[in-house]
Amino acid sequence: MAYSTALSQGISILLYIHSISEEQCFNFLSTKVISEQLNIPVPTTVKVLRSLSNARLTVAKEGAKGGVLLARPLSEMTLLDVFLAVEPGKALFKIHTDVALQGKEVDEVKQRIFTHLDKAELAMQNSLKEVRLTDLLK
Repeated sequence: MAYSTALSQGISILLYIHSISEEQCFNFLSTKVISEQLNIPVPTTVKVLRSLSNARLTVAKEGAKGGVLLARPLSEMTLLDVFLAVEPGKALFKIHTDVALQGKEVDEVKQRIFTHLDKAELAMQNSLKEVRLTDLLK
């Protein structure tokens, strides 16, 4: 697979922000605290948080009392939302097509490979769309 660990890190970050904001009633969380508590390096945490913010899953506030909050309730976020935030535009499968063989049969085989792998990727995305982040807390 071509995906990084950013998906599981993004899910963990969102679940952590949710749990802490429930306990402490709406405080912004610092990147450093998130990084330390989830054992994710600070640069990686910053990168994942930037992706989550760009996708409008989190809101960031600069300054001494700044940090990160969820942009909307966890119940309104799906695994697909997180996936699309942290892996934008990446194809699930990298396909080798640079072969010396040529001809109609080779082209037909390549097309069948593309068709089946695209179908698998669509099935994965549909599966991710069905799972709300709150489902992970049950």
